[in-house]
Amino acid sequence: MLPIIGRREYVHLPDLCSKAVEAKIDTGAFRTAIHCERCEEVERDGKTVLIATLNLDGRGNQTHYFGRYRLRTIRNSFGQTEQRYCVRTTLKIGRKRIVSDVSLSDRSGMKFQVLIGRKTIGKKFLVDVSTIHLLRKK
Repeated sequence: MLPIIGRREYVHLPDLCSKAVEAKIDTGAFRTAIHCERCEEVERDGKTVLIATLNLDGRGNQTHYFGRYRLRTIRNSFGQTEQRYCVRTTLKIGRKRIVSDVSLSDRSGMKFQVLIGRKTIGKKFLVDVSTIHLLRKK
């Protein structure tokens, strides 16, 4: 039987921050999105890398370097397409560890800095939209 999660859960992003982050589980969104203050490609040691500035755990901006990334065309919630950088990272939801592609976007105007899309939750969870925080914050 699949574990049941609510419409909001605490998610660990061990590669990106040290604390659990409250995330919105959005079955209408295809891909997972993480708030990113700034993204840019730069040359570093003869290779092009992506520098992303994140502030997910409230401890101030942290700079992350990604050697593997891609630029994708993503349709936003308004139906418009836009170019976003996507990186592969690990998410931990409850006891499940999931490696997933996430898009980096400016979510400063949104209530939640992390949005978990159906590609990430896939066939791993059932979502009960009438509840929140069914999994404990660990």
